[in-house]
Amino acid sequence: MGVEPSRDFKGRAIGAICRELDLLRVDRDGIMRVPFLIKGDLRVPPRVDVGEIRRSFEVRDRAAGIGASGVTHAWAGGAQVLREPVIDRKTFAATGRFRYTVLPVFTAPEVVEPDVLRLSRELFNLPFGQVLDYVGALGRALSDGHDFVSQVADATRDTAELADLWHDAGFASLALLLDPDTVRDMVDRDLCSWGIPGSRFLDAWTPLPGASVLPAPVNLAAGEVFAARGYAWAPRSPKMRAYPTRQLHITAGNAPQIPFFSALRALATKSAAVVKSPQGATMPGALLALAAVASAPDHPLTKNLSIVYWPGGDRAVEDAFFAPGAFDRIVVWGAPDSVLSVKERAGFTKVLSFNPRFGMSLIGREAHGPDLPLVAARAVCDSLVANQKACIASQVHYVEGTDQEVDAYAQEVRKALAAFDAHAPNYIPPVLLGELKRLMRGVLVSADWLLNQKDGAFSSGVVVSREAFPILKHPMCRLVVVRPVADLAQAVAYMHPGVSTVGIYPEARRLELRDAIAAAGVSNVLPLGQAGSGFAGQSHDGMMALTELVDWKNG
Repeated sequence: MGVEPSRDFKGRAIGAICRELDLLRVDRDGIMRVPFLIKGDLRVPPRVDVGEIRRSFEVRDRAAGIGASGVTHAWAGGAQVLREPVIDRKTFAATGRFRYTVLPVFTAPEVVEPDVLRLSRELFNLPFGQVLDYVGALGRALSDGHDFVSQVADATRDTAELADLWHDAGFASLALLLDPDTVRDMVDRDLCSWGIPGSRFLDAWTPLPGASVLPAPVNLAAGEVFAARGYAWAPRSPKMRAYPTRQLHITAGNAPQIPFFSALRALATKSAAVVKSPQGATMPGALLALAAVASAPDHPLTKNLSIVYWPGGDRAVEDAFFAPGAFDRIVVWGAPDSVLSVKERAGFTKVLSFNPRFGMSLIGREAHGPDLPLVAARAVCDSLVANQKACIASQVHYVEGTDQEVDAYAQEVRKALAAFDAHAPNYIPPVLLGELKRLMRGVLVSADWLLNQKDGAFSSGVVVSREAFPILKHPMCRLVVVRPVADLAQAVAYMHPGVSTVGIYPEARRLELRDAIAAAGVSNVLPLGQAGSGFAGQSHDGMMALTELVDWKNG
């Protein structure tokens, strides 16, 4: 299972802890050892010989088929091992080498918490001010360890499918997320009700000013039935509370911040939580675990937080996690089949799903003028949120204008993409290059392709299609699909709940179309260039997430 170090790490630098335990460092065999947090205890994986690791993957590769490249997880030497291909960051070609992430093992009973009365005493009644102090301490632990966090970013860059700019920015932003003022704003706005800041509902049963409690018919009848006993209806002074919950977060790895941000929502609501780090993005969770044991090892939030990994579909873990009563909330990010599987198997638990969605851009005819290069730059900003991997990133641009105007817009977008390619070179996994070729020879064979290339290979591009495009085939690799429309209002017909975000230029057209687009199920209708922006307390996928994560109680 690994080892829970008996040392007290309080006050230690996270880099010093990792050097002592040989964690988050790539050795000469390409092995990196990554810890878990198991209800506040740091669990360190055992040392596993690289030969044993390779033999385990050889067995799995043969079972999956000769030359199988999709096998990413194996068991070896009492540990879990994740395998990722190493990428040459200069040529963005596969090197043929692999990086092995060695993780501990755990069992579901170790992290599931059945004792809600204990949680109520030790965690749920924790003053919110202490939550903010805790978040601040985590942030300081990461800020003080900035040089070490940068080293971890460097060590993991050669397996990252995100371009260096996004990979490095993701790690650099982790400490910034742990800002107490931002967390207070998020809680006070998201959980706000009756004009009362949300943190008050987290802390106590809160009176509701002006609430009028009405009797049930039985109370009125009882006034006659029990008059001799002195019965009379007397309304109470109602109170409400936002009660913490037991949460399971199954996160996605399309951006390094997602598992971190998901864990922060659990901490902000004073909830006991198990957070699954995604394959390909286990480092942020490990850094959060290290910050917790370094800054506040005995804190109730640390003692009721687990950060782990298991391979999707592992029934020994998931059957226990999805059983009735194991958790009060399950949060799942990811692919449609993963989300559907969780919802079907956790039918008696409230599931919050952040489903796969995508963004669009609407470009009015007003863009065709001297400002066209600037409009194209703003549109590319919307397309390249998380290098087009984010569910808010724009994949299709609907452009109003003549054929010549649409073609001119597409050329400007191609130039803007080329500028990003020069500043932050793009990595295209081989599987996506294959998908691009299939699009060129298949559904988009009659479209106009405007490509940027590096060393003769695709780096980014624009495709102008005058026919419908099946969005599920979009490879999300810096490819913008441009669709001409005679009028932007026609594009509203293409809106549905699977569209998360629409950026529109100019502003007058956005205000004109905003209600119709929102009614179609779109969550964010924003000025062009603002898709990646946000603020504390905003809605997420059509819901106030913290409001859904707590249990609202009447008293």
